[in-house]
Amino acid sequence: ENCIINTGAIIEHDCEIKNHTHISTGARLTGGVYVGEGVLIGAGAVILPKVKIGEKSILGAGSIVLNNVPAYTIAAGNPAKIIKEINLA
Repeated sequence: ENCIINTGAIIEHDCEIKNHTHISTGARLTGGVYVGEGVLIGAGAVILPKVKIGEKSILGAGSIVLNNVPAYTIAAGNPAKIIKEINLA
């Protein structure tokens, strides 16, 4: 519900995408990826198999995500690393 999947994004088999998620242009989710609610996946990001992206997280454009990303964090780079925690208070 209420998701945006932009042009050229690829979502492979057995992925689970929760509500209010934005998957930007050219992003690639390989098999078995879990994407929590309210996530933003930047343009051209690649998420490797069976990785879990926690709710309200942001993945930078062009990132290569090898490992799980905790909820409420910003991750970017190749390989993606957590660069900031999101404080909603």
